[in-house]
Amino acid sequence: MGILPPAEDERQETSLLQHARWGIMPRMSDRDQLDVSQEDTQSTPSLENASEAHRTRPQRRRFLIAFLIYLTALVIVGTLAYFRGRNLNTESQDAAVTEALFEQFELGVADLEAGRFELARQRFEAIISYDPSYPGAEDMLVEALVFSNVSTITPTNLPTSTPDPSPPDQLLIQAETAITDSDWDTAINKLLALRAKDPEFEPTRVDGLMYIALRNLGMALISQGSMEEGLYNLSLAARFGPLDRDALFRETLASQYVLANSYIGLNWFRAAELFGPLCEQGATLDSCPKYGDAAWRYGEQLWDAGDICAAAEYFTASLAAWPNPDLDKEAEDAVEECEESRRPPPTATPEFTPTPTPTPDGGGGGNGG
Repeated sequence: MGILPPAEDERQETSLLQHARWGIMPRMSDRDQLDVSQEDTQSTPSLENASEAHRTRPQRRRFLIAFLIYLTALVIVGTLAYFRGRNLNTESQDAAVTEALFEQFELGVADLEAGRFELARQRFEAIISYDPSYPGAEDMLVEALVFSNVSTITPTNLPTSTPDPSPPDQLLIQAETAITDSDWDTAINKLLALRAKDPEFEPTRVDGLMYIALRNLGMALISQGSMEEGLYNLSLAARFGPLDRDALFRETLASQYVLANSYIGLNWFRAAELFGPLCEQGATLDSCPKYGDAAWRYGEQLWDAGDICAAAEYFTASLAAWPNPDLDKEAEDAVEECEESRRPPPTATPEFTPTPTPTPDGGGGGNGG
């Protein structure tokens, strides 16, 4: 009974061949379906776990990357905010200082115009002490120094109390004669008397002669060391015509001299810095002595501060400009101490220790008996 008849076997084989030919799987039995379902049931959890792990790993990585980006951005923003606040604070301080200096400069100019020369001098000196290169401060300081000193001097360009009875044409001739003789004071007085008698008498000629007299008197006073009076007369000459190159050069030297002299006893470095070029150019007879004194005093300050070599340089420059035998020894000692401080320290020579020579028996060599 368990053996199929031949016809039935042939039908079964034919059915299998047809399924294989057309790609159709034969129908599973109930037992086969049960086995497959059990296998699917067992494999499903492992696939789900693998899929969940596969999804979790990129999420963690993305979260870590996002956190690092946020942390980096936070550090950058904080750093920028710190430096921005610091820069804003510095800029606000600089703006306040600039505004204060500008205000003091304007007040100093107003003091000059009002004749408060001493107050103007103090303002401009304060500006220069904070910013030596402040535009126009040195020029205004020179002007304040000139007028504050000239105000105490009896002017030489005023007419005598007794009017000159000579007519205008005679006064003009006398003024021309005085200019020919380089008698600048007489020429100025004659021209002032002429102008007082008749302001309309040959005004162009009178102005020209006045310019010549004031210009030459200013130059003469400056060469004699009367800087303030000389600058004052040059400033008066400039009202009648532009100063020539020589007069401008002399005016510049005199202005620098007045400025340098104002630092004597207050700022020896600045005094030496300004008197140095004056000494080289032979501006006045006392330019080199004043430079020598200022340079030596500043050298002493450097010495006390421990800057030996810089002090030695100023000592040497001081004596080169204005020799002083009493200070030669001190300057030489400073130069020697500077050279000594620049020498490298001596290198220690290592002590030689002889190496023992081994003997055939393994002991150390030596000359012992």
